[in-house]
Amino acid sequence: MSGFDLSGRVIWVTGSSRGIGRGIAEHLAREDAKVVVHARTREALNHVVAANGAFPVVADVRDAEAVAAAVAAIREQFGRLDGVVANVGGAAPGNLADLDVERFRKQLDLNLTGAFNVVQAAYPLLKEARGSAVLISATATGSATPLFGAYGAAKAGVEHLTGSLAAEWGPEVRVNCVSPGLIKTEGSLQAVFRGDDELVRRAGKTTAVGRIGEPLDIAYACHYLLSDAAAFVSGSTLVVDGGPTDGPTQRILKALSD
Repeated sequence: MSGFDLSGRVIWVTGSSRGIGRGIAEHLAREDAKVVVHARTREALNHVVAANGAFPVVADVRDAEAVAAAVAAIREQFGRLDGVVANVGGAAPGNLADLDVERFRKQLDLNLTGAFNVVQAAYPLLKEARGSAVLISATATGSATPLFGAYGAAKAGVEHLTGSLAAEWGPEVRVNCVSPGLIKTEGSLQAVFRGDDELVRRAGKTTAVGRIGEPLDIAYACHYLLSDAAAFVSGSTLVVDGGPTDGPTQRILKALSD
């Protein structure tokens, strides 16, 4: 198991005050990594720092100067950075026929530009450490996503960016992407499932493994890509969605039967 050992490595997880990011940070802390947690306010990180002894940094990932200051704080605290997980993202649903261009642009800034700011600022330290970056995408990139067109376009950009970064930054820095399916978080439990566990169970039946994801599922994927076990993996997107149970033909047949 030595190839998966992350003990002592300094790893920065952005957007780690809650949800998937917090799940990743907590898992890495349990694996004895030196975890750097991040949010837009220090108050949002208090509970994560108290629970895991993590080092906090504060920045809006859309602000390149603020992100650079966060990296400078990491350098001052640890003198190194072995890995980064660019996790910050979010969706603002809207019909593309009516979507204001500023709202579209904000989706690109948060999901795509923010990821770029983080990994670009981290690059010098990652290069020194011959480290690894993991960007977080979404399965919305792989199919039409009505009402989530801006989000899907931004995350598709994240996946393309991953490949470009890997090609430019190798062999010193490996860059990969994790593409989560539907994950049970505080946010999705309320926004998607309306707090109803029965809806969670029913949604799980649409996956090949029979459940929806947990933040730990994404944490395991990031762990692998950050570790030496993935030393020959770069420029890849790892889909973590429980597997589909149907495809286009099955959807058509179901529509005909309904």
